[in-house]
Amino acid sequence: MRPYEKIFYYNIHDLVKIRTNLSKDIRLPSVFLVDNVDNVDIELYVDKSKVNTSGLIPIGLRIFYDENTFIHKCKFFLDVHLEVREEAGRMIIRFNPLYKIFRKPIDYFFAFLQMKLLDKGFSFIHAACVAKDGICLLFPAFSDTGKTTTALRFLESGYSLLGDDMVITDGRNVLSYPLSVAQKVIMPFETVPLLRKLKWFKMINPPIEEKATPQKIFLLRIGEKDEIREANKEDLVKKLNIIMESSCPLFPFPQGVMLSYYFVKNIDIRTYIEKREKIIWRLVNNCEAWIVVAKESSNFYRLIKEVID
Repeated sequence: MRPYEKIFYYNIHDLVKIRTNLSKDIRLPSVFLVDNVDNVDIELYVDKSKVNTSGLIPIGLRIFYDENTFIHKCKFFLDVHLEVREEAGRMIIRFNPLYKIFRKPIDYFFAFLQMKLLDKGFSFIHAACVAKDGICLLFPAFSDTGKTTTALRFLESGYSLLGDDMVITDGRNVLSYPLSVAQKVIMPFETVPLLRKLKWFKMINPPIEEKATPQKIFLLRIGEKDEIREANKEDLVKKLNIIMESSCPLFPFPQGVMLSYYFVKNIDIRTYIEKREKIIWRLVNNCEAWIVVAKESSNFYRLIKEVID
């Protein structure tokens, strides 16, 4: 079978259903793979189809649109394009292989996926999450702070995983989003600034909890000393919003493409930002909240255990 001929279906907690011919680098957990789905919400394809912009309205940035179609041709001298269409309530996203070289279409797909979730009262949270005996802990943080390292320590203590990088929440419960968990085996150049990101990993398959009610949030930060303190909830909400726009942006870089889509579709993006903030507020208000600062990511587990034990 040639690349991109096979079709994959994902059902994310019956909230968003996806049809795609991509199997790699799509950031969709394999636990959501199913044989088929009804009422697809988003279709995502990479193929070599051509696009025709005749009859469409140009608005600059090599973007063309009409009532149902949005096309971005990012290079005038090459056929490098992204097409977004809406048909019977479905969003259909297509791009050709060259487009992946110059842009990050999966980031655009994730922005649309977030909008679908927000329309249904849910949001991604950039956090690791574990649960055991009815106790659910969330560890939000920027990338490369130590979410996975901390989650792995709790898994060794008998906890189940909901996600080591992202989970889904309506502010009351957390739903799993378990991407493949990579356990760091060795960092041979950890003390060399330009080489410290070179790591060796092995993949593990921890027990997965599908749904849990969170009780405690621990915002993880690297700092000059080890400490844990109660969080100001208003400040925590602000920080979580910033983390979300950094890791799961509604305005993925380069921002002109998504902003142009919102512009031509007359989407008030503030409504989505407000929906996300409302969910985050509900989540924070339903939990005890803590700030955890550590000199090394391996220290987060010990500091958190001091609070929960």
